[in-house]
Amino acid sequence: MRIKLRFLFIGKSKDRFIMDAIEKYHKILKKYGTVEIIEIKSGKDRDVKKIIEKEKKLVLNNLEKDFFTILLDIRGSEISTEKLADFFNKKIEKGKNKFQFIIGGAFGVDGDLTNSADFLWKLSELTFNHQMVRIILLEQIYRVLSIINGESYHH
Repeated sequence: MRIKLRFLFIGKSKDRFIMDAIEKYHKILKKYGTVEIIEIKSGKDRDVKKIIEKEKKLVLNNLEKDFFTILLDIRGSEISTEKLADFFNKKIEKGKNKFQFIIGGAFGVDGDLTNSADFLWKLSELTFNHQMVRIILLEQIYRVLSIINGESYHH
């Protein structure tokens, strides 16, 4: 089954090595279906609440209604790659083949956005910057899809 993947990232990637890694995984993931990476302009304001509100509106405007929505959030469930593959496989077996992932901005996300997600995923107890999280997310989705398809994912 071909899947559809959408990744919504707040802010632009600026570092060359980050952009190269994102492009690498974008190409790799295309073998499993369609992949869309959307960078949403981060809010600019002195008031953090206004920034979060603006980012929430931009993200909500970019969400697809019929996609299973996963928000990366520190309050989410921490899950192993193998269990995540099983989780995704069960969704796919039930006919859910469209997934969208959200990485919020530097100040976090609005509660409305958290409530609109189907699943909250915590990558780790460790703290990563938002740019590195993009790479880790893409790499983990690649591993998940490799496991589901019975492929080796060691490069």
